Amino acid sequence: MDRETTLILENIALNDDHRMLKVHAPKLSAQARPGQFAELETKGATLLRKPISVAFCDPVKGEATFVFKIVGKGTIALADLKPGQTLDIIGPLGEGFKIKSKPALLIGGGVGTPPMWFLASRIQDKGSVKVLLGARDQKDLILVDEFEKLGIKPILATDNGSRGVKGTVIDAISKSGLSMDGMEMYACGPFPMLRALAQLAEERDFSLQVSLEAYMGCGMGICVGCTVPTANGMQRVCKEGPVFDSKEIIWSKIR
Repeated sequence: MDRETTLILENIALNDDHRMLKVHAPKLSAQARPGQFAELETKGATLLRKPISVAFCDPVKGEATFVFKIVGKGTIALADLKPGQTLDIIGPLGEGFKIKSKPALLIGGGVGTPPMWFLASRIQDKGSVKVLLGARDQKDLILVDEFEKLGIKPILATDNGSRGVKGTVIDAISKSGLSMDGMEMYACGPFPMLRALAQLAEERDFSLQVSLEAYMGCGMGICVGCTVPTANGMQRVCKEGPVFDSKEIIWSKIR
């Protein structure tokens, strides 16, 4: 973990609600692993920093990319940043995904998609990677082009059927005929999606790593405000997570 003053390189609108922020961050880009996050200052818009997943890193160029949805004062401030300005960042933070040497199925739901992009970029054998992206509506499907640039064509699902399979990612797994035998599954997204995937993993006895979303006050494990019940006791999403083995989480105790 390092604190770093970064230079804004790009701040691109992906659609009305989502932004892609690219910064020159040599320290972060050299250290970050898929599934980790960073704490971004909000230029005084909020008291606390904003924890945002690392969406992509290019350690050769020293660049890091974040993708976020505009939902409040903090993200509005980040969306207003201009190339040439500086941004104070602390990271990388948390525990990331453990990349296994076997075929991979990556599942991203809504704003849980960015860490899947980073993960896909780090898996050497792109031919062994399948990606499934879900959202409520086609406007919430993000980064599809970025996966295709990696040579991976994602399977898409929307709740209203506006693009791809109509239904949830669970429906898409069934309707697309995806075989999960021998695969390592990685997922990030809203809690109901992760819980449904964890149940499916238990029923079919396959391995699933999940990146949990939680309110993080400090992002460094000090405030203990983001704990979740696990087989090993209460664990901090920002410190022991955000990535956990799905079998560790006591899903019935999380509301």
